[in-house]
Amino acid sequence: MNLHEYQGRDILNSFSIQIPYGIIASSPEEAVKAAKIIFQRTEKKSLVIKAQIHAGGRGKSGGVQIVKTLDEVYEKSKNILGKFLVTSQTSKKGKLVRKILLSEDIYSYEFNPPREYYLSILLNRDIEKNMILYSKEGGMNIESLSKKNPEKIYTEKIDPILGLQLFQTRKIAFNLDMYNDSLKNFSSFLISLYEAYKACDALLLEINPLIKTFDNKIIPVDIKIVLDDNALFRNNKYFMIEDKEDVDILLEKEANEANLNFIKLEGNVGCMVNGAGLAMATMDMIKFCGGEPANFLDIGGSADNKRVEKAFSIILKDQSVKTILINIFGGIVRCDTVAKGIINSYSKIDHDIKIPVVIRLQGTNEKTAKEMLKKSSLPIYSADTLKDAADKIKNILHLN
Repeated sequence: MNLHEYQGRDILNSFSIQIPYGIIASSPEEAVKAAKIIFQRTEKKSLVIKAQIHAGGRGKSGGVQIVKTLDEVYEKSKNILGKFLVTSQTSKKGKLVRKILLSEDIYSYEFNPPREYYLSILLNRDIEKNMILYSKEGGMNIESLSKKNPEKIYTEKIDPILGLQLFQTRKIAFNLDMYNDSLKNFSSFLISLYEAYKACDALLLEINPLIKTFDNKIIPVDIKIVLDDNALFRNNKYFMIEDKEDVDILLEKEANEANLNFIKLEGNVGCMVNGAGLAMATMDMIKFCGGEPANFLDIGGSADNKRVEKAFSIILKDQSVKTILINIFGGIVRCDTVAKGIINSYSKIDHDIKIPVVIRLQGTNEKTAKEMLKKSSLPIYSADTLKDAADKIKNILHLN
């Protein structure tokens, strides 16, 4: 589960980690009220408006703005809220900004600019340990840095039994050129940060940038936290802060409740397959023919017609889907079960919606299923092979 930046700040603050003072707002009027409080409390001449979406690269796309007056706060927040923000990590459509974070400007020290670093804690599945990834080059795209200058990125593995040790915090601090007071403050900060990471069962806790102020304070500026969905039962309070207005999250949650393996992607071809391996091969074939998968969806081997119906309806809710490819091997799940679920789902949607479907059915009750689909008079194109299905998808996309 992805958290917004302001939610990540709240978690770190609960572990006594100093964060920039900020207030969330959902309208320009709320933003002005929040700005008055921040200006008065911090006594600084500027503050930062930050769009709250589940994507990085906001600064380069206009999602982060520095303002100095209340008039600017109103105008800038009006230009961000309710708009789709397109970044390097979103689709071409972008992400709808429903909330903004107004935050004190940590960079407002004119003669003593802070030093920026990159730091993240993540689960490394290959070594089955948590790992700290860090660099002196803060504020940069870490993926680009790893390609151009991999020697500038350091890692520290954490023993799952012993946990983060003091000597490790000092080692990291030395590699970041921190000494004396800054070393002491950083060690204390990192120990608290790791405790926060463990307590909320995070898979990733990323800070970019992490800054050191002129008076050696260590402050996380931009925070990203991804929680482990499988561990949420231990932290029920995090269910309450999930962004229930994010369409992608709602679709994934709906699929999870129906025992479907679903991941929303940014393509135009909806996929429904039984078996993860077959799903990956189907997605590869879609890309090979020039399309882009809109989702990963594995209905599983024990799916009944209701689960198939639910899977199909979830795909149809994605407005970016232009066509659907269904690739079913009828082993445990019967082909006629899939056909019945598709027909039932189509009968419940708006009749004006006629998204073409390419379907390949092989296996148990294959002939019965094809006959059912043929009699349904639905916009369905049958294919005997995956290559044939991909060619039909290619033709449909070309016509659209």
